[in-house]
Amino acid sequence: MSLTDLQPLDPVTLEELPPVATASLDDVDSAATSSAAAMASSWPTDHRRRAEVLHAWADLLRTESESLATDLVRETGKTRSEADAEILGSIDSLRFNAGLARLPLGSAGSLWDGTEAHLVRQPVGPTVFITPWNWPVLLLLRDLAPAFAVGVTALVKPAPQTTHITSRIVALGHRAGVPNEVLQVLPGGADVGSALVRHPATAAVAITGSTTAGQAVMRDAAETMTRPLLELGGKASMLVLPDGDLEAALTQAARAAIVTSGQMCMACTRVLVHQDQLAAAEKILHDAFSHLTPSDPRRPDSLLGPLVSEAAMEKVSGYVDLARRDARLVVGGEQVHPDGLPGHFLVPALVADVDPSSPLVQDDIFGPLLTLESYGNDEDALALSNATPFGLAASVWSRDLSRAISTARRLQAGTVWVNGYNRSYAEMPSGGVRMSGLGRTRGVDGLAQFSELKHIHLSV
Repeated sequence: MSLTDLQPLDPVTLEELPPVATASLDDVDSAATSSAAAMASSWPTDHRRRAEVLHAWADLLRTESESLATDLVRETGKTRSEADAEILGSIDSLRFNAGLARLPLGSAGSLWDGTEAHLVRQPVGPTVFITPWNWPVLLLLRDLAPAFAVGVTALVKPAPQTTHITSRIVALGHRAGVPNEVLQVLPGGADVGSALVRHPATAAVAITGSTTAGQAVMRDAAETMTRPLLELGGKASMLVLPDGDLEAALTQAARAAIVTSGQMCMACTRVLVHQDQLAAAEKILHDAFSHLTPSDPRRPDSLLGPLVSEAAMEKVSGYVDLARRDARLVVGGEQVHPDGLPGHFLVPALVADVDPSSPLVQDDIFGPLLTLESYGNDEDALALSNATPFGLAASVWSRDLSRAISTARRLQAGTVWVNGYNRSYAEMPSGGVRMSGLGRTRGVDGLAQFSELKHIHLSV
């Protein structure tokens, strides 16, 4: 292995996965240059061809879904059921955006002086896609599918941990008919991503990652005014109003707290209940957490697997230790080794009696730790829900739909679920506010992120 190689590990067994050879600066320059040249090809203008390619790509993912899910489990440590769901969601994203590729974009109208104005949307240009390790297939195709629907060319910088599965997905795209120069993979660390974003030939960047990573991308993008799409960290809360279905809400909260072992930006990290229901809520969550045991994620019945790395375990364990010192650890927080597996498995932790200013509430922990907090009235509940710097997702529960919608409007989050959690659709735009990011992807609105609006004026 050369000095420029990166060495990912299987999170379950800690065995070495194939090393990742990082792209050089010359590779970055060559790829960006060819990506820009491909914008002059028929790819951006042949809408029907792009629609056919996206459908064919979805067909190939369907055919290879079993082995792709197996690779996902091996590289991420996520459960088999979650890996299957990720592949299905990726197929859906490709199919939905295949239809949008045929959608004529823009408008036209007459102006007051008798002239005509045409508003047209054109692909923004070569776009960098920086993807995370936790949902590497879906979070790539969630952004790439609408980008291809409008006709951009793509430079993909995957997380080193999931370079193999990303390269497989890209290879299937090539088999489906995406030209090589239209879709390229540049493996490596943050330096490769930075070089791509700062390259004068790239026009836009889409990143899903931590807030720190997004801030670095913003600084790089400023050099050449590269358009950013940032979906970053989160601190999603579930607010249960006094008339909400407490047991149904908290049962969902417990399961939502362990999605990808809590290593997911929309995982539920906070539960807020009325002070009169605090004791009942703690009992429900305690009972639910007592059944959420880490296990081998390769088993079909596994609920949660390991954290992705030793560094992740050290970080999350630090917060568990903080909970023991400054709050009350209700249940969980132990490191375990199910079936003798050496991976970094952590029993989900429920924390109570925590101050809202604590890092346990304010930080994006990115692990299976859920805080239980209480409020006295609706105004207190809203203030507490909005008391972190993040704003990616939230949930509100009430049997009064008018009350729930009114509350949802005041929650500072890009997505608010009412009487549910973690419902995501190719049809609906997603993204964050505040420290959770900028821009929107998915849905018809997602097309705007990867296109430029141009006014063409006709003097007639």
